[in-house]
Amino acid sequence: MTQTSHSTFEPQELALLQRCYAGVSIQRRVLGDADEANRLAAQIFELYRDGVRDEAELRSRLSARMPQAH
Repeated sequence: MTQTSHSTFEPQELALLQRCYAGVSIQRRVLGDADEANRLAAQIFELYRDGVRDEAELRSRLSARMPQAH
């Protein structure tokens, strides 16, 4: 994938981020929870901007950040 600025993503990068979001949102059961969905999306973008480009690595790091059930 190409190196991107902080505000522009290539279509293949967006596809990767969407796949990651879809998988982790199901795992976290955040469907319908707008606040948690926004937090998850922010975490994905943060990791990607920090250089995590591998989908499996993104999912692994996001799984490690899963909120604990109350």
